[in-house]
Amino acid sequence: MLSQEIIDTFNNETKGIYKSIYETQKDYFIEKGTNDSAGLFKWLMSKGTSIDCYIIYVNYTNSNPLININNKIDVIRTIFYATLKPFQSQFFYWTLLLLIIHKFNYRKPIIKLILYHYIIRTIGDIIDGLGGLLNTYHSLGKDGQCISELKYTEQHPLKWTLTRQFNSFFWYIGEIIGDWYPLLRTKAVATDRVSKFSIYASCGLYNLSKLSIPISQLFLNPTKLYTNDGIYNKNYVDHYYNYYSCILVLIIASSLLYDITIYIVLKKKLFSKQTREYDFLNKFRTISEYRIVVSAITGVIGLPFTLITAITKVILYNNEMKDLNFSIEEFRNVINSVQYMIIFIDQILLIRAKNDSSMESGVSSGNYYESNSNSSNYYDSKLNSSNYYDIKLNSNVLNIIFNSYNINYIHNNNNNNNSNNNNKNEKMKNTIYI
Repeated sequence: MLSQEIIDTFNNETKGIYKSIYETQKDYFIEKGTNDSAGLFKWLMSKGTSIDCYIIYVNYTNSNPLININNKIDVIRTIFYATLKPFQSQFFYWTLLLLIIHKFNYRKPIIKLILYHYIIRTIGDIIDGLGGLLNTYHSLGKDGQCISELKYTEQHPLKWTLTRQFNSFFWYIGEIIGDWYPLLRTKAVATDRVSKFSIYASCGLYNLSKLSIPISQLFLNPTKLYTNDGIYNKNYVDHYYNYYSCILVLIIASSLLYDITIYIVLKKKLFSKQTREYDFLNKFRTISEYRIVVSAITGVIGLPFTLITAITKVILYNNEMKDLNFSIEEFRNVINSVQYMIIFIDQILLIRAKNDSSMESGVSSGNYYESNSNSSNYYDSKLNSSNYYDIKLNSNVLNIIFNSYNINYIHNNNNNNNSNNNNKNEKMKNTIYI
């Protein structure tokens, strides 16, 4: 109970209601020495570990009417912003663009993958946004002072359960679905069993390592976030995050293995003699598998920095410097985002390549029916561009041969119209290289 000296400092409104607060709200607080008798449900429904701190907080809000008004506005704002999460996602407009291009054909496997990746991750974002409604939990600090505003998510049992234990499954499963895209693109050109097995094995290991994060968070028990004295159990939480850093090391290592495996499988296909003479932009624009390799190289170059940070965090756990905040989690997210963005870029460039193929085939068939049979195989129905470059080179060679023959024929039979024929032939040459 609060001392009379503290009660005397309350404003008149609080003095009139503090006794009723004790009577109506006491069941929502897990007071000192009652941890063992409180079950999981009571912890999730609790408002804190000190009802005295709650009354002091009520007195603080009553002292300034604007605080209560702002709190109500914050509730509305938080809910509204949570509903906007799908539109704030960095993948929203890319996903919408691909849906428009594919005429909202949801039956295509790639469109299903992209939609599942976006929707599941967005559900996680919405839940995380709603977690902003849980920003206060009333407890005592080590110095005996009241703490009401949250500094860490782990300080609120319900917020931890919703936004981490439950919500993390949406985030990481959404990521895992996006990680399948390089697998689908790479297996199309993997001709031997060893290559296919290595791709599936490395992808499976990467997926399992990611799932270990939300699974591990289930072991950070909400009933143990506070000591029996009602004080935030920071040592217990830090102990978990030491294991979390170890898991992060495993995720990064498996990600590097997955990226390197993709690079090795695609290396022979992409770095043949026929494509070495073309520059980076031409390869990136025309070859789907080359874009997947660029994505893999991005991970190989960027993720080791995060790996070093995670290892350092583990090493310093038993050191007085363990509380240093040198995490570069945002950097890891940037690397991952680049790899997920390649999915959308790859699909858009594949569609553009298909359209260019159709236009080129149409122009060629107008004068030479034979070249049209070559162009008909230019792009398959599954948007697989593994043979794109070779076919384009062969098609252009045939066009040049046929056009050269036609130019000589016209020249020999139309001597009286040399100027007109020259203009026409020049136009035809330009058409070949569009």
